[in-house]
Parts: sequence; C-alpha cells; structure tokens
Amino acid sequence: MSEAAEALAKAAALNPGYSSYDMLEVLIAIAKLLLGTFAFVLIGWLGARDKRIGGVLLTFPLLNGIAMLTGADPIGIAGTVYLIVVWNCILFLLAIYRYEWLPPLPASWDAEARIIARSLCWVALWSVGATALAWFRDDLSSAHWLFFLQLAFAVLYLWHWWGASPSRPSPTFAAMWFNRQGLLRVAAFVLLFVALSMIAYLGKDARWVGWASALPLPGIFALAMLSVTQAKADLLSVADTVLLGPLLVIPFNWLLARVIMHLRTEQAGAIAEIATVIVFWALAAAVVFLFLPLFARWRDRLRVVAVEHPLPNKAEDL
Repeated sequence: MSEAAEALAKAAALNPGYSSYDMLEVLIAIAKLLLGTFAFVLIGWLGARDKRIGGVLLTFPLLNGIAMLTGADPIGIAGTVYLIVVWNCILFLLAIYRYEWLPPLPASWDAEARIIARSLCWVALWSVGATALAWFRDDLSSAHWLFFLQLAFAVLYLWHWWGASPSRPSPTFAAMWFNRQGLLRVAAFVLLFVALSMIAYLGKDARWVGWASALPLPGIFALAMLSVTQAKADLLSVADTVLLGPLLVIPFNWLLARVIMHLRTEQAGAIAEIATVIVFWALAAAVVFLFLPLFARWRDRLRVVAVEHPLPNKAEDL
C-alpha cells in the first residue's frame, strides 16, 4: 500500500489536475479489491473448517467499513446497508437450500464453471432485491426495528432448524488455495469483483455507495465454491448462523457512521477515520471468533437434550 501511495503522489505531482480526492478514490478501490479477495479466501477456508463461523462471515462488514471512508454521508450509507444485509441473509438461505436448481446447470459442467454460473445467478438475484430496497431506503430503513425484526427471525430459525453439529474436515490453507484450482477461483473472483466495482462506481451518492458496499460478493463466491466442494448436509450447517450476520452488521454500521460523523465534525482527519474503522473491524472479529463458538456449543447441547429427552406427547397420553 505504501508503494501505491508513493506512485499516486508522483502522479499528482506530474498532473496538477489529479486531486487528492482522486488519489483517495484510487486507494479505496485498491483496498476494496484486496480486502474483498482476503474475505473470499478466508470465508472459503473457514467455511470448510467451521461451518458456523463461515455462516456469519458471509456478511462480515469489511466493505461496509471501507465505504465509510469514501467521503459520502456515513449515515446515508448505513441506512442502505441496514436493509440490504437482511436481504443478503434471505438470499444466502435460499442459495444454501436450493443451490442444485438455482440455477439449473448441466451435469457435465466442471466445478469452476458451476461456481461462476452460480455466483453470476446469485449476484443477479441480489441486484434486483438490493436495488429495490435502495430506492425505497428512506421509507423503510430504521436500524432499530430492522434489528429487532431480524432478531425475532433469527431466534425462530435457531429454535426450530438448528442442525446437528457438523463434521469438521480440516483442509490446510495451502491445500485449498495453493494449487491450480484454487488460483483459478481467486482469479475468477478478482475479475468479477473488478467488473462489478466498475458498475457500482457509476453511483456516487450515499445511497449507492452503501448499495455497493453491501454486495456480499466474497460471501456469494465462497458459498458457490463450498457448494461444489462440500456435502449438502455439511453446507446446511452454514445456514445455522447466517441469520446472525445482520445482528452484527446493523449495530456495526449504526455506531461506526456516528463515530465517523463526529470525527469529521472535529476535523480529526483521514488517519483517525481509518484507525477507527480498523478498531471496529477488530471488535467485530472478536465477537465472531470468541463468542460465536461458545453460543454454538450451548445450542448444540440444547439440541442433544431435546433429542435424548423429547417432551411427552399430550395427545398420546389422552
């Protein structure tokens, strides 16, 4: 990143019309690509190792944090994200349960072709729902009621459809990525990410910056990859925690937007904003990696008790 910054500084010196704002936009674009690729690789690997953590990471707010640094209204960005992250989870659940026919694909296609086809189909579905929600953001977006609505939905799902503890295959990072197939998948992700980022760049206001930052492309591509490398029963374990994602993303964006607004009011500068985003990412990661495994073990114990000691059937007693 430092070399990129030096190159941009030289370009600005040679071209007076090349503003610091242009430099910031280029740096943000580079950061989005690097973080998006990092998220895809991490979600794919952890999703194969720990399905419950992988489920929450599908909507981890990496790109949301980057969007807050663009100079657009952070409150407006957050308002779009609240709505779209809920739609993201609905799409992920649909994809997990019905990926065999969403879309229907020839059996002769290889794994890479199926990954790309499913990713493109799911991105198209996401775009339809996310665009509609972004247009009606001002009428629908409320962090508080969306959070409690999502909480109710998550509790209902966790209570009725929490699955058995998943098997834990342990592919090494090198075995998953340091081979021809792994490198092809990363390259395909990068190409798709760049293409979609160029389209999203056309929208400049906070509504569409938030829209672009809420596109869960790392999660979509990682889920498409898991759909061809994991058994259906194991993939269903990812669904156990997908609905917990918005319960992290909504407060993350609500708090971060207000802190960024305060920093701008105080004219704290870009360094302070970047440091704040990094701290928020660290806190969000701590919640996922420290508290989620504890919750999953507690819920697994409840499930085992319910299976071993089912409640009596009152109808049979009568």
